[in-house]
Amino acid sequence: MPVLTELDKRGIDLDTVRCPLCDDDVETIDHSMIFCRHSMEIWERVYKWWGLGSVTNLSVNEAFQGKCNRTLSFVGSQIWQALEWTCGYLIWKNRNRKVLSNSSWNGLGGLMEIQLLSFDWISSRCKHKNIDWLQWISNPLLYCID
Repeated sequence: MPVLTELDKRGIDLDTVRCPLCDDDVETIDHSMIFCRHSMEIWERVYKWWGLGSVTNLSVNEAFQGKCNRTLSFVGSQIWQALEWTCGYLIWKNRNRKVLSNSSWNGLGGLMEIQLLSFDWISSRCKHKNIDWLQWISNPLLYCID
């Protein structure tokens, strides 16, 4: 991913390699996708939505492997992974929106966008279960356990 530290390693002249969202640390892949306070806000809201507790010691590799801290069915693991990729996509999209047009970050709106986009992606691809919008936003684990 073209985070600032990776661009700097490739010799691209940058004013700074600090995170353009929070300015708290250098922008690495782990920082941008997980540890930036704005990204972490999204992950924490998603974990709370799924009843998974708090996000701790998560890395990019762990976040996008499709593993949840609950026992899920095979289809459930696929649904969780689709949700993780949706989170990553929207975190990166919002990061780029901030960098390119200086728009603000909206964590609550981010969660709603994740719920909607993941519902669209999963319900259109999941052949095993008929996913209902109201159940999806109130109890997504319903679709992940046999």
